Amino acid sequence: MSPEPSPSRVPVMSGAAVALGLLTVAWPLAWAPGWAYAVAVLGAVAVLAAALADWRQGPVIAVAAAIAACAFSRAGIAGLTAEGLFILGYLLAADAPAGLARPGSWLRQQAFGGVAGLIASGAVLAALALHQVSSAVLTVAGLAAAAGAYLVALPVVRASRRGSDIDVQ
Repeated sequence: MSPEPSPSRVPVMSGAAVALGLLTVAWPLAWAPGWAYAVAVLGAVAVLAAALADWRQGPVIAVAAAIAACAFSRAGIAGLTAEGLFILGYLLAADAPAGLARPGSWLRQQAFGGVAGLIASGAVLAALALHQVSSAVLTVAGLAAAAGAYLVALPVVRASRRGSDIDVQ
């Protein structure tokens, strides 16, 4: 059993998860219709509940709120690509084991997924730049693919943690 983090220190990954989660929810608001602000508030509450109350469904709801705002926004290709990367970063940070004193080894284990996400985002950005197609269906499909890729990779990550030196509760 790992020791609890001291109350005077906020765990690094928890702080990163909150920052990335709020950025994920807020980013599409610059291009979104007015009703998206209400959805973003629900997403922000889910981010905070996930970090402060260890609510496991919080990241999923926060990402769903961000995807809904993106689906109806007028964001350009680069803005949506950035949103996909924010979602990837947030989901990775939100899934970090609680109480990591030194997150270096855990972050190194996540490098493969992060690099794969960067490559996929670059490929999609290049493909969309060649074919200027603006569609809510395409936006939702791209963002859902990023979230789906994470969910597919999640069991592999959890299985590899069982044999690693990281103490997961």
